[in-house]
Amino acid sequence: MQKSKPILLSIIWTIVILIFPVISGVIATVFKMNQIVIFLIQGCFMLLSISIPVIYVCKKKIDVKEIGVRKAESRSIRKTLLFIPLLLAELPLILVGVDFKGFTYVSTLAFFTLMVGISEELYFRGIILKLLKDNFSVKQTIIISALVFGIGHSASILAGESIVEVLLQIINAIMFGILAAEIVILTKSLFPVIIWHFLFNFVNYISLAISTSEYIANGIQEIIMIIYSVYLWNIVSQENAQIDKRCQY
Repeated sequence: MQKSKPILLSIIWTIVILIFPVISGVIATVFKMNQIVIFLIQGCFMLLSISIPVIYVCKKKIDVKEIGVRKAESRSIRKTLLFIPLLLAELPLILVGVDFKGFTYVSTLAFFTLMVGISEELYFRGIILKLLKDNFSVKQTIIISALVFGIGHSASILAGESIVEVLLQIINAIMFGILAAEIVILTKSLFPVIIWHFLFNFVNYISLAISTSEYIANGIQEIIMIIYSVYLWNIVSQENAQIDKRCQY
């Protein structure tokens, strides 16, 4: 397969998943829904989006373990420092303060963010990561998948957000994508990153961080993520080098 083809297919998969939040966003705007109903509608659409990769996997007869639908390897969990840095990355936004806004708001928000976590990870770190990994080196796969994930978040400009906000989201998404890809490659499982993705989005919604406090909290969060991604990058590099060495004999 030509190197450009898997990248093109990755972009097509990105467009496919973007269709669902765009349609739900249009529906919410046209019918002027309140925030709780918006969470429900968008969550349902993200749940619906899962049907596409499920159909694809069944049609191509792909073992679900190949796209990370499996238990994380215990040995690799220790190498990831038990995912503790992921939790630390959420602390800055929590320490600023949180507002749960009642049970109904929290439950519908949890449903929405969980569906986003499951669907986006299934697309980006499941289908797309496998597609790239079959055609590129591990390091190339991590970077390309993260860039595709970042490009996908540029669609937020359709929601009327400023260029600066969109650029910050893209940078944040790329950093998130690198870290998530590293974790999936090490653990061979989507479940840890699905949980983190869910928590990442959920905390961002309930955090009281605004203006300066938001920039500071996000800055600290990015630093933690960068340090952790560098650490995991070294682990991935070492494991990849060992595999290459074994293949030579």
